[in-house]
Amino acid sequence: MDKFLHCLRIQIVPGVEEEERIKSIVTFCEKYGFGNVMLFINAEEYNLGHMTKEEAKPWIETILRAKKSLTARGITISLNPWMEIGHTDRCRTLKEGQNFTLMEDYNGKKSTLTVCPLCENWRAYFADFYTYLLRAVQPEVIWVEDDFRLHNHGDLEYGGCFCPIHMKKYNEKLRTNDTREEFRQKLFGKDADENVKRAWLEVSRETMSDTAAFLGRTVKEAGTGAEVGLMSSTAERHAMEARDWHAIANGLSQGKKIHRIHLPCYMERTGKEYLFDLNRTSLAVRAFLPEDVLVYPELENGSFSSFIKNAEFLRFQLESALPLIPRGMTYDIFDFTGNGTDPEPGYGEAVRSVTPYLNGVLATGVSFSDRKGVVLPIDEKTVYHRKHIMEFEDLCPDEFYAGAYLSSFGIACKYTTQKKLSGEIVALFGGAADNFTPEELTALFKENFVVLEGGAALRIVERGLGGLIGAKSAKRIPYESTLLSYEEARVETGGIARRRASSFGKAGDYVKIEYDGSVTNLSDTYENTGKYFGNGIVRGENFLLNPYVMNFFQGEQFNSLRVGILKNELKRLGRELVMSGNTGVHCYRFEGEYGNIVIVVNATVQSFDQTCLTVTGPAVREVYAVNRETGKTEKVPFEKEGDLLKVHTPLLSLSTATILIK
Repeated sequence: MDKFLHCLRIQIVPGVEEEERIKSIVTFCEKYGFGNVMLFINAEEYNLGHMTKEEAKPWIETILRAKKSLTARGITISLNPWMEIGHTDRCRTLKEGQNFTLMEDYNGKKSTLTVCPLCENWRAYFADFYTYLLRAVQPEVIWVEDDFRLHNHGDLEYGGCFCPIHMKKYNEKLRTNDTREEFRQKLFGKDADENVKRAWLEVSRETMSDTAAFLGRTVKEAGTGAEVGLMSSTAERHAMEARDWHAIANGLSQGKKIHRIHLPCYMERTGKEYLFDLNRTSLAVRAFLPEDVLVYPELENGSFSSFIKNAEFLRFQLESALPLIPRGMTYDIFDFTGNGTDPEPGYGEAVRSVTPYLNGVLATGVSFSDRKGVVLPIDEKTVYHRKHIMEFEDLCPDEFYAGAYLSSFGIACKYTTQKKLSGEIVALFGGAADNFTPEELTALFKENFVVLEGGAALRIVERGLGGLIGAKSAKRIPYESTLLSYEEARVETGGIARRRASSFGKAGDYVKIEYDGSVTNLSDTYENTGKYFGNGIVRGENFLLNPYVMNFFQGEQFNSLRVGILKNELKRLGRELVMSGNTGVHCYRFEGEYGNIVIVVNATVQSFDQTCLTVTGPAVREVYAVNRETGKTEKVPFEKEGDLLKVHTPLLSLSTATILIK
């Protein structure tokens, strides 16, 4: 097994203390164990737009000087051109002779720099320029920046490209001759046409897959043997352009598939907030990617100071990314303006201190495909099934919140793109219910136990499938639009009888469901006077339903009433399951020849003397832990009392423990 590869992303400015900057980078990498340097060209503050060879020449000379010093010490080089089609304009424009088709939004606004990736003039320029860079630098990997997207391009409205090239493609799909304005009305207007939406999504999907294939061909034809790495953004944003993850990975691949997954913070946050979004975005992206992809997540310090990101939080990000089963990490931790490295924030020491542990986890042989837990169905074509689209943001998927919530509750989960499931506990949130055909949805409930929230329940009833959850009708009631005030449990939770929780805004919109009498009420909702309002959490023969719409972070869903009922019901099923004993302590379970590995992530500010897990299923014979200082897997004492497993290894604040159960 290869060692965990630390990759430093950094820019060296030509003519500005070059030798000192290069020396500081070499010293930093040698001292703290960074084995690769990703050198920027044309990045951020020094971005020149669509750079010419003449403009690139001094940068390449500097990069080659750095390469000579680094490779002499066994440190490999990657090249990170900062743009392909362009992130955002920032007052930059095309240069004389650059007759490129600019990206255009659905309102007709044009970029001044960002180009349409289908523009043949841009492709001819870029293939020539990319080839020049590759042959001049001879990098081990060339990285495709995350401007490789159809959204988030500065002042342009979200929604893809509506330039003349794309308008022609939309019309060809539909056999029409619509203007951009006519097309927009059919896409987002009151009488939106489903065929128009599908054509738009298909063209967006094909655009990015085709562009990936173009970039891959360009690298291959350059003949340097470089691999290609892709940088991506969040799962829901790429879903809104119907990204074909496998086609893009295969199109770029030069033998290896390499991917930088976005980690969701450029500024320090609370650990709990951070892990909520890590589970909602990063782990979903990993599930969409091919199994054989090599993952190097993105660890960035947005404003490049220890005030913005402390070294200890950087370390927490590094080790909490372990559930992605990364082969290394990319670090954008020193500013783009070209000051070299700075030891003062302590980032290097934080990385070095945890490296033996990272190597130890990789040495177990754990694979991302080994993950186990409550199953979270996702679909990269989820946007095809969205209804009532009035603007681009209406396409934003909400089903990824299943992973965010259940993982935050301490429940081991896994995303899947599979539709046929059997004998599983499945969590169905929001639009995930629309990603199944009626037959698939019926089979899902028949063959599995399904945990769902109000958003998914509403969709199921609207599709005429309410019988699956014993529902005759369902109505969404916006929070605080009625006297609905609180929820009361019928079952004891945490030793408290008739425990209550708020039903105000932080619980989410409420879905009032009329049931057919086949469900068991576990809680009820009430008005402020104590008048009965409607059902709370209910259990059916093969499902558990929480009636609130959980489509953003809602703090009241972490109330002990709701978490307690959920965990108690899951334990009641008697299935093989792993959960933590504390909200904010996350579990990621993997099963292979090595047994069961549980990566436990403590996102709280509390340290624990031992690691406590709820483990249902087979008896526990032996327990091992990866030593944080040496990386060795060592046998550790434990106690098992019923379902409670107490492992005598500490779980420190904002830290992780990797436990092997046999």
